[in-house]
Amino acid sequence: MQKISKKAWIQIAACSGVFAVLIILAAFYDLAISKAMYRPDSLFGQYFANLGELPSYLSAPAVGVILFYQGFGRTRGQVIFFKILSAALIFLGWFYAIGSWFWENFVKESIDYAIVYKIVFSAILTLCLILSCAKVDKKLMRRLLFFACFLAIVAALSNLIVQIMKLVWSRQRFRTMTPENPANASLIAEFVRDGDYFKGFSPWYKPQLLFPDPIRTDAYIRAYKAADHDAFKSFPSGHSVAAAASFGVILLPDMFRRLAKYKWMFWVFPAIYTVLVCLSRIVIGAHYLSDVVFGGFTGFGVAVLVRWLMLSRMDKFYDRFGIPAENKAKIIVLDGNF
Repeated sequence: MQKISKKAWIQIAACSGVFAVLIILAAFYDLAISKAMYRPDSLFGQYFANLGELPSYLSAPAVGVILFYQGFGRTRGQVIFFKILSAALIFLGWFYAIGSWFWENFVKESIDYAIVYKIVFSAILTLCLILSCAKVDKKLMRRLLFFACFLAIVAALSNLIVQIMKLVWSRQRFRTMTPENPANASLIAEFVRDGDYFKGFSPWYKPQLLFPDPIRTDAYIRAYKAADHDAFKSFPSGHSVAAAASFGVILLPDMFRRLAKYKWMFWVFPAIYTVLVCLSRIVIGAHYLSDVVFGGFTGFGVAVLVRWLMLSRMDKFYDRFGIPAENKAKIIVLDGNF
């Protein structure tokens, strides 16, 4: 197991302190902050709301193309089989990105036989990605297998944690309650009697699975879900954890010495991107401050933890897959950036 330097402990303490301050602030001012920041038509909010999940959607194609060129299998049939599986992963990644992210955010019109277009575009992007990497050095692609494993684990684990938390908390989104949203007019007329539009609001420390609010009747839940199928999936923010998937790049400076002097960039740029996406989610009323804090820190924390665990086993991994000894990373102590 790797040692952790004094500087790294200071950085961990600083991040933990920021997290603690933000969730304490959110415990008292979540609703007030959302009311003050709500600007659903703002360019900033719409731009990052639409693009925020992009890093997460690119993970599967990136992992797939790295696996495609590993040459797994002892016989020709096994090699072909693994290549087909890898190509299928790339295709599914593109298909999900096009069908879920791109189509929902950028294709506003109803198109007949949309599934056909999604399949065709996904197949074209799969072929283009495979061909574009055909000339990449085989040794480099072999080393990237370590990065692919890291990326896959971070994306899968962080998203799994967030989806489980969404089920437990079942928190109602701000946009489904505010009277500023015209879509809520009929719901307000049906369920709001005393002018308190935000009776459905629950603080982050009160998971609805354990402490359900009285207002959450079956009729209430059905009505709000009919208006917005994601009405009760506010905590934590999926967009924020997807944006934090950009922290997957933090492993690259540990693998390639030429990138070591730019190590700070691999931490700062993902942090800036994640913060911008988090703010945009509050601005458009999709999430509260606590939602994005937990989402962003979940993605970040998982990336840091998995990096720490994997670096301690990097040499064994390299030996297992035949990566030349002179290419092994020599960073054994977690220093500098964690």
